[in-house]
Amino acid sequence: MIQFFEAIDNFFAKLEKIFLVIGVVVMTLVVFFDLLFRNLFDDGFIWAKELAAFLMIWVGFIGASLATKENKHLVVGIPEKLFPSKTLPYVSLLVCLIVFSVTIFIAYLGFNYVSETREFGETSLVLNIPLWIVQIIIPISLVAIAFRFIGIGINIFQGKISSIGAGGKEELKQKGPVND
Repeated sequence: MIQFFEAIDNFFAKLEKIFLVIGVVVMTLVVFFDLLFRNLFDDGFIWAKELAAFLMIWVGFIGASLATKENKHLVVGIPEKLFPSKTLPYVSLLVCLIVFSVTIFIAYLGFNYVSETREFGETSLVLNIPLWIVQIIIPISLVAIAFRFIGIGINIFQGKISSIGAGGKEELKQKGPVND
């Protein structure tokens, strides 16, 4: 059963990577050509900044979800400094549970907010697209992040990693010495 969920997660991770590449390329090209046209022809694309901002939101949240899948998200390294190696996995499991709960709660609030935006029919100023389309990535990515913390918790429980985040002691040992 776990392999089934891992296969689904890996499939979505591939889609996320594809979107991230396309999103960053499109965002970069839009901003570049807007800047080029503004400087060369004194005329740019009125929609460029809005599209770039929307893409940045999507890239940021999808990137956060992918970073969580790869256990490379931002974490505070305090547990590794405060707790001995024997208790670190238990503390990390507790942290995973807390992060899962908080993330699911925030995703719930996000879905409510997106629903209200959709009900009111709010649209963007320049592109005139429904804002809920831009906002929906926030609660969706938070749900993905929450469930990926379950995966991290399973990996900690199985002893594959010692803690959440890229700073796990075993992970650092496998990568070799760190140059500070």
